[in-house]
Amino acid sequence: MIFLAHAKSYEKTVTKSDTFHLSAVNWSNIMMFASIGIVFAVANYLDIPMGVATTFSLTILFMQSPLLHAVGAYPTLQTAQVALEKIQSLELAEHQPSFATDTVAQDWQSITLNNINYRYVGSSHNSNAPDTAVNDNAQNSDNSDSNQNPTNNILKSVNLTLQRGDVVFLIGANGSGKSTLAKIITGIFTPTTGTVQVDGQSVNSENNADFRQLFSAIFSDQHLFKQLIGIQGNEPDADLVSDWLHKLNLQEKVSVSDHKLSTDKLSQGQRKRLAMLIAVAEQKDILLLDEWAADQDPAFRRVFYQTLI
Repeated sequence: MIFLAHAKSYEKTVTKSDTFHLSAVNWSNIMMFASIGIVFAVANYLDIPMGVATTFSLTILFMQSPLLHAVGAYPTLQTAQVALEKIQSLELAEHQPSFATDTVAQDWQSITLNNINYRYVGSSHNSNAPDTAVNDNAQNSDNSDSNQNPTNNILKSVNLTLQRGDVVFLIGANGSGKSTLAKIITGIFTPTTGTVQVDGQSVNSENNADFRQLFSAIFSDQHLFKQLIGIQGNEPDADLVSDWLHKLNLQEKVSVSDHKLSTDKLSQGQRKRLAMLIAVAEQKDILLLDEWAADQDPAFRRVFYQTLI
C-alpha cells in the first residue's frame, strides 16, 4: 500500500510537470506568432515600410528556435540540480589521486574475530541469504549464530580464527547472518562490539582500508567490471588469466584483449564465473565467495566444489 501511494504521487507529479512544460512550449509558440502579427499591425498603422516589418518578423522567427531550446532545457537543468543535491547529501570523501595498497600485515598468519556482535540500526529483522564460502585461507566457522530477536542482534558472540592457507565453508539457514559475518571479515562492516585482529593487531578505522586489501570478494549482489587488474593494481598475469578462462569453461564465450573482457552479456551463472576470473586475477591473499555456486548448473557446481576449491 505504501508503494502504491508513492507510485500514485509520483505519477501525479510527473503528469503535472509535463503538462506545465508542454504548456510553456505551446505558449511560447503562441507569443512568437502573436508578436509577428503585432509587428505587421503596428507597421500598417504607423505606415512603416513593409520591408522593415518583414525584417523584424524574420528576426523573430530566427530567434524562435534558440528560445524554444532554452525553455526546453529547463526541466533537464532542474533534474540535474536535484541529482547534484542528492550526490552532495551523501557527503562523499574527497577525491584522492591514488589508493593505498599496503596491507595491515604483509606476511599475516591468522585473522581472529573476538566476541563479535553486530546489530542493524533501525531494523527488527535482516534477511541476508548468502551461501557458502569463505575460501582460500581460513580455518574454522564455529559460533556464527545469529539472534533475530527484538534487540536486532544479527550476530552474537562470534569467535572465529582463520588461518592462512585453509579453506572454510560457512553454512547456515537463510537470514542467519552469513553475509553479515562475511562483510565483517572483509572489513566492509564494523562490528557493533568485539574486535577483528590480524596476528594480534586490532583492525580499526586507521588501518581498515589497508586490511581490506587482503581480500577479493564476490558477493551475491556483485557488480561486474570488464577491466582486469593484477596484483597491487598492476597488469594481470596473462598466463593466469588464460588458465582460469579454461578452468571456468569460458574460453569460447569470452576473450581478453588489452586486459579487458570482450563481453559481460552472459547468463547469471557465467557472470559469476567472470567475477571469479576478475577476483583471481587480483591475486589477493584471501578469496571470499558469497553464495557463488547458487547460480551454477549442477555440472559446473561439481567442478567448483571438487576441482576449483
